[in-house]
Parts: sequence; C-alpha cells; structure tokens
Amino acid sequence: MTTNLPPEIAAAFAAANAIALSGDWRTAAERYRALIAAAPDFPGAYVNLASVLLAGRDAEGAMLTAANAATRFPGFLPIYAVAGEAALQLGQPFAASNGFAAALSGGEDAQLRAKLALALQAQGRAAEAAANFALARRMAPGDAAIASAALFSGHYDPQISPAEALADAANWPRHAARAARPNPCDRDPERRLRVAYVSPDFANHSCAYFLAPLLASHDRRAVEIFAYSDVATPDGVTAAFKALDLQWRDMAGKSDDAFVAQTRDDGIDILVDCAGHTTGNRLTAFLRRPAPVQATWLGYPASTGLDCFDARFVDAITDPDGALASEELVRVAGGFLAYLPPPFAPEPGPSPFEASGRITFGSFNNLPKITPRVVAMWAQTLRAVPDSRLIVKAKGLDEPATRERYAAMFGVHGLDGSRVEFVGFVGDIAAHIARYRAIDVALDTFPYNGTTTTCEALWMGVPVVTLAGDRHAARVGASLLDRVGLGDLVAADPADFARIAAGLAADRKRLAALRAGLRARMAASPLCDGRRLAREFEAAYRRLWQRVVSADGML
Repeated sequence: MTTNLPPEIAAAFAAANAIALSGDWRTAAERYRALIAAAPDFPGAYVNLASVLLAGRDAEGAMLTAANAATRFPGFLPIYAVAGEAALQLGQPFAASNGFAAALSGGEDAQLRAKLALALQAQGRAAEAAANFALARRMAPGDAAIASAALFSGHYDPQISPAEALADAANWPRHAARAARPNPCDRDPERRLRVAYVSPDFANHSCAYFLAPLLASHDRRAVEIFAYSDVATPDGVTAAFKALDLQWRDMAGKSDDAFVAQTRDDGIDILVDCAGHTTGNRLTAFLRRPAPVQATWLGYPASTGLDCFDARFVDAITDPDGALASEELVRVAGGFLAYLPPPFAPEPGPSPFEASGRITFGSFNNLPKITPRVVAMWAQTLRAVPDSRLIVKAKGLDEPATRERYAAMFGVHGLDGSRVEFVGFVGDIAAHIARYRAIDVALDTFPYNGTTTTCEALWMGVPVVTLAGDRHAARVGASLLDRVGLGDLVAADPADFARIAAGLAADRKRLAALRAGLRARMAASPLCDGRRLAREFEAAYRRLWQRVVSADGML
C-alpha cells in the first residue's frame, strides 16, 4: 500500500498507524486527515481514516470518507469493505451487503465472507446468512470469532433444532492451549469468594440492564466482586459500573495470556462469562481454565457447547427438565434475570386505543428475529382483530431496500401500509423508550424471544404476548411474563398466540388497568429484585466452590 510513496508520506503513514494501534482514535484520525491533505491520491489513508472513525463510533464520518474514496478510487476494493462496516453500524444492512460483496469481487476472504453473512442476517435473510457463514468457516476452520458469530446467527433460524445447535457448538474451535484446573490458594469452603464477571457489555448495551442490578446487589461480606471489562469504547454507562463497589479490570485489547495472568494475580475463585458466543467474548481464555469454578450467564441464549464451564445460570421455565446443555444447568428460583428499569423512562400515559378507538400492536425487536414465520403469526393476529394496526420498529428499517423487503413479507398476507407501520432506529434511548406509549399490546418474536424489549414494554405498561418454544431463546418471554403474573399471555402455538392477543385486545378494561398498574407490579416483582438474584447466585457460587474444594480432598 505504501509502495512508491514519498519517504515523508510513508513515515507519516507509519506513525499514524502506530497511533491507531494504540487505541487513540481521535489523534490517529487527525494524522490520517493531514495525510490526505498532503497526499490526496493515496487510497490507504482514506481506508485507515474510515477505520479509526468506525472504531471511535463515528460511522457517519466513516461512510462519508469511504464514499469520497470510492469516487476517487473506484477500483480500490478495501474501501468497499470499510464502507460495508460503516453501513452496518448505521443500520443500512442492504448497503452493507453490497459493500462486502464488492470487496469480495477481488477474491475470497473468510473475514469478509463472515461480514457479508452478518449483513444478510441483519436483513432477516437467515438462510443466505447461514450459507455465507458456512463458506467462511470452511475457509477459516480455526477462527473462533467466525465460528461464534455463526453459532449466534443460527438462533434466528427456526429450521435449526436445539440438538443441532448444541452439536454445532460442540465443534467450536478448541485451538487454545489448555491449562490444568488451578488449585485455590485458600481452600476454606466458607471464606469470602472472589467472583469476576467477564463482559464486553459494561456499556450502553442491552446486557447492562441485567448486569447492573446483580453487581450492585451482591453481599460484599460473602463475595468480592471484580469486573473484567472488554469494552472497546467506554461511555457513561461504563463509568457507572466503575463507580460500583467492585474491582475494575480493563481487559480490552489484551491477550488471553494477559487475561489468564490477571485472573491468577487477582486470585479469582469463580469466573463468570457474560457473553457466550456473542461479539467480544473471551471463550478462548476460558478454555484455559484460569479459575477453579467457571460459569456462563446472560449474553448468549443457549449452551456454549464447551466443557470448560461448570455451570450455566437459567431457570425452570427457560430450561425445564430435559433441556440440552454441555454445562450443568443451575436453575435460579424466581428467574435467572433481574432488570434495572431506565430512570429516564416517562410515565406510560393512557392506552393509545382510548384516543384512536383502534388497537395498536407493536414490536421493537431486532430485525433478524422477525422471520417469515413470525410475520405470518402476526398477520394472523391482525386478521383476528379487525381495524387493528402494527408498528414494527427496528434498526435497518430506515433503509428503503430493507423496509421494502419487509413490506413485501407482510403484503403476502394482505397487509399494507394502512395496517403496518415501519419505524427505523431511534438513537436516543429516552426517545426509544417513549415510543412504547404508542402501543397497546406488544407482540413477541420466535424462536428468538425478546428480552430487553419485553422488559421495556412491561415497564411502560404494555402487556406482551409471547410464544413458548422448545429452547432457551424461545422461552425467555414466558419466564419474564411469569415473574410479573402474566403467564396467561404465553401461547403454545401460533393459533393460540393470535387467540390470546385478540382476547387481550378485546378486554379494554384490562388493558387500561395494566397501563396504569403494570409498572408498580413489575417494580415489586422478582424481575426487578436484584437482591433476590444476588442471594440466589451467591448460594450457587458457594455450592460450586464447596464441590471443588471437596473434590480436592479438603472437606
């Protein structure tokens, strides 16, 4: 890329690259802009500028840079890859898939093929995403990140059975060096335990709403809490986590060797993975068994398929007897989650039907969850409630091509713009939450239920109708509704779903009562009780710890 550059330009480019590698995105961007001003015909500077802008969460700036470069250097394929990345961050999955496809025109590349799969997944094109992930995995069979992304993507596909998903997870690359289970320094079965939560989501992320109440509610007499953060771009939520009574460890960008060394330096007794096969996970480090007890929870809606975990925290509704898992299932009484409601949420306000005279259904779930089967079930629901309408809000629906695709999916069932309204991404969280005021009844997705969106709806006084399926991801909705006393809104099949939703829509008195009282009910429920969850986890940690030290012959 630097061939035939004047020496001073090549040196400046190398210096900018070194700054970028250090993580100082802002200074690196300034250096690349200076390079572009000095050498406007050097395409590498444009690519790297767009890349550091993406790393600094300036996707719009990255897209403008990429568009400028594509105009100046139409044959320079790396610019299309970074344009695809920018489009994906901006919620333009159709444009993203075009960018990655253009970048692949110069030859196969496993990383680009996987990114194309992600762009297709974001459009709800599950089968095409799966095919592209399969290609990427064949090209890079030892790439753990690609394998994890493919496994996560599979949860959107109703054709993949729980047994098939677990078998695929069991084939995840195990190329990391194994280490023997470390012996605890102090094998006292009753001593204060050191527990570390490992997550890339100690930031403005949906998982933060469930991490915060648990970490804040732990009994510090029983456990000392550590947060091992892999957050690439810290924000205000990160600062709030750091302010809790815990030991903070910034692990972003650090090697697995450094991670393992840190756990041993800290004397961690129980290491808790909060990501599973989601982006930014540390599974390769967990394979090395740096802690005597290792557990997984929260971020991933299924078994990891790995034998390095002693336990996975679930509940009796999400994972009843017979549920498949490679880990021991620890079923938490009262539910495996506690939710922290957003403090900026407005009052629910009156049910919209009171002003409009018609029922408004809604879904704010991620677009890949809205499959053709989900659309068919929702269409059946709308037909059961004449004059009702549906609001579908999701990242990606701002993009005309993606919106048209979903409009066509509803059109197959005779539903047009008079019945279905599409709303795109709302970046401001408070404005996003306020949008629930326009909904009377929320409709869940399957086989991948909502979690944060269900909690948001309930907090805003909006009841949620869900369909319970045959796997964890398809039963979280049932668990959440049970905690707030709405188990009667859990359906057994699509026809039952439409019947329950229609019955709820017809019961205007109940809808009004839920609108007025559901927030208070939820606040008093196990779903918002972080202390309840912390005591359950602490008891489980103690049992797991005692089992380990007993096996070592110390009890």
